[in-house]
Amino acid sequence: MEMISRISLILVFVLFFSGSPFSERKCVVRIDRGSELYLKGSANVKDFTCRYDQQLLETSVPIVFRKKEGRMIFDKALIRLENRGFGCGGRGINKDFHSLLQTESHPYIDLRLREVIQEPGELKAKISITIAGEQGDYEIPVKLQTEGVLKCSGVLSLDIRDFGLEPPKKMLGLIVVDEKIAIYFDLSLRIGS
Repeated sequence: MEMISRISLILVFVLFFSGSPFSERKCVVRIDRGSELYLKGSANVKDFTCRYDQQLLETSVPIVFRKKEGRMIFDKALIRLENRGFGCGGRGINKDFHSLLQTESHPYIDLRLREVIQEPGELKAKISITIAGEQGDYEIPVKLQTEGVLKCSGVLSLDIRDFGLEPPKKMLGLIVVDEKIAIYFDLSLRIGS
């Protein structure tokens, strides 16, 4: 979830670098205070929100990329999110969330930024997400703002079954969590060398 935010952050930084095509570029992207990453899901009884710890979100990510035909291709752009960095509002739901993600055997969510494509009036990021040892590839629209601070925001919708995860059921199946979740990110970014 935060992975998407960090990936988007990396995308934004890369777009502001110029250079000859095919030349490899390196930089460090800093996710600053005020950035936010959370996921929303629903159950047949109640909706829920799990927020990523802001202090864990404030980090620097080294990246390597090259430009090619209107695209930015990333070779090294990995963000590793700690599953335990997500809080869903209570001990019981947090325990269920970590059980779903198989946190004991897979304590991290890995996000890899693969490519950024700029089309007229639109910016898209291609990312790979690994949850519970299973990888999924996604393309998401990203919004960029450069008023004072570089801001990157977007929403990624995904199905947890794509990662081999089964929606939890509680109370003998009376409470069922929907398999669709949405990851929201709003990142304040800084680019360094």
